[in-house]
Amino acid sequence: MKRTLFISVLLIVSFQTIQGQGLFPELRGYKISDDYPVYTPDDLWNYINGAADAYLQLGFIDLNIREYVKGKNIIKAEIYRFGDDARAFGMYSMERSPRYKFINTGVQGYNEEGVVHFYKDCFYVKIMSHSLSAKVNSSMLDLATLISSRMGGSGEFPALLRLFPSEGLLENQETYLLESVLGHEFLRGAFRASYEVEGDRFDIYLFSREDPAEVAAMAASLAGDAWAADDEVFRYAFKDGFNGLLYMARQGGKLILISGLPLERSSLAERYITLMLGSH
Repeated sequence: MKRTLFISVLLIVSFQTIQGQGLFPELRGYKISDDYPVYTPDDLWNYINGAADAYLQLGFIDLNIREYVKGKNIIKAEIYRFGDDARAFGMYSMERSPRYKFINTGVQGYNEEGVVHFYKDCFYVKIMSHSLSAKVNSSMLDLATLISSRMGGSGEFPALLRLFPSEGLLENQETYLLESVLGHEFLRGAFRASYEVEGDRFDIYLFSREDPAEVAAMAASLAGDAWAADDEVFRYAFKDGFNGLLYMARQGGKLILISGLPLERSSLAERYITLMLGSH
């Protein structure tokens, strides 16, 4: 029985590895080099050093790499696989800037000098070259399109991000925060979106967990004596030593925080919280 289970696990891991490798297409005029190992959480540090921490915290699974060689020009393609599309987007969002030149590759990508990055489904793809020629950049864009076409997924942003209301949303500023959110060590792992509505600038933070107890613990630490664990939807506004006035709501495995709005704009905060919670 143990031997059968071991073989089954080995076959699953082997299939996943082959699946990642199968995302690399041929690229006209280039030869493919596969001299890199498949990196896993055990050895990602060997490739990207300290940057591995963020990837591991977001549930990194494996990294497949290929080089495309044409004379002196080398294009490197890295495909990072995560547990789901929200985690892949989280990593992608941490390394993008709203000032970048965005492209319609994957769900979203960008093309800057010497790089083409995009994400789709559970994959974050990074394509790069030391060559800054227009022809090489065009080949990088072609390669990105070919890789994206081999991936599954819906081509839409993660469902969690679609909880953020569209009204007033500042484009391409959604990001994922790993730790010490709003300056609190106990607040970890949140999506943040920025807004401007009727002259007011504010941020909305969304924490989502499969285990509601994790969210309840964060909410209780914030609310202190005001915390009511039995409330189906707990809402609370309070002055925070780090951030001034905060508006919060906790429902099940989700915690919403809004910062940047004064007390006289509490109705706006409540409206956005209600939109994110649905009918509650």
